[in-house]
Amino acid sequence: MDLSLISYLSFLIGFQLLFVGIFLISNKKGNRRNNLLLGGIFILMAWNMGDLTLQMNNVVLNWDFLQVIDSGFFLLYGPIIYIYSQGVIFKDFELSKVHLLHLLPYLTLTSFLLFAGSPAPGTSDEFVSNDLPWQFYLGSALIYLHFYTYIAMTYRSLWRYRQVIKNKYSQIEKINLDWLSFALNTFVLITFISFIHNFIALLENKTVFLITLILLLIFIFYFVNKVILDALRQPEIFSGISQKETSKYQGSTLTAAQIEEYKDRLLDLFRTEKPFLDPEVSLKDLSERLSVSSKNLSQVINQSFDKSFFDFVNSYRIKEAQHIFKEAQDDKMTVLEVMFDVGFNSKSSFNTAFKKETGKTPTEFRKTM
Repeated sequence: MDLSLISYLSFLIGFQLLFVGIFLISNKKGNRRNNLLLGGIFILMAWNMGDLTLQMNNVVLNWDFLQVIDSGFFLLYGPIIYIYSQGVIFKDFELSKVHLLHLLPYLTLTSFLLFAGSPAPGTSDEFVSNDLPWQFYLGSALIYLHFYTYIAMTYRSLWRYRQVIKNKYSQIEKINLDWLSFALNTFVLITFISFIHNFIALLENKTVFLITLILLLIFIFYFVNKVILDALRQPEIFSGISQKETSKYQGSTLTAAQIEEYKDRLLDLFRTEKPFLDPEVSLKDLSERLSVSSKNLSQVINQSFDKSFFDFVNSYRIKEAQHIFKEAQDDKMTVLEVMFDVGFNSKSSFNTAFKKETGKTPTEFRKTM
């Protein structure tokens, strides 16, 4: 394999990461805090990529202080990604001094290396051929465990966010934060390849070492050009949810009789006025029409029907679609026309909801009529 081509690619990716990082940090549009955090991630990646480029070209810089600072960068990725995601998910998230505690593992490792002395820098050939001590592998494993712990915490916050919006909105495609989920998945894949790449020294196999390196570079390049664009294109009209909204029905004083009363009023509204046909209908809209608080109405739907607001509304839309298919006299009526008539804006969401309710796609169901 041509190492010069790989080093050239790593240099280009490193330069691109640095450019995007500087752009985000200097970008005054949107959420300034989130831009700084995301820019910080890209600058850290650019630094690591620059270090890799030097190794690939057998360039050794005997700058111990920079070597020490660089050694623990991986301990910063998890906390920054987690805090950035909190800022995206929760509109009332604020940075505080407590968040500085997330830097402790990095500061501890850096301080230890400053006093104990950092490992001597080396080239990629020396890394593959060296018989590294077991402490190196244990330390590396703990660092990766630290990263994946933060990723798991981020996934949990994203899951809680999606539970909340499903209880508030009937259309969630534009606010589901799929781009954030995709970014996390991509980052997990990159770090997994990095994990294999860094531990490949156990095999002392240069070919496998270079293959994992190429895969790592390809996915980082993909991450920069795909994920960052999705992050920058996120809708500005929706600024996230409140952190207290994830505490489900805490302190609720609804009695069984009230729940039954609100349930009957809700069913009567859906039967007579069919608010579900409005594609933008929300929990807030219905709560105002019923003169019931959004929190209480959400509790009534969850406990009475064992469904989120999103699934509850969609179940009515699917029943209406079934009725239209059965009663339709015009054979030229398309599935898309029915989809829009019953309140859906997305074909994929319509197909998914329809199959969930009936076990068939709309096209399959229509053929049975």
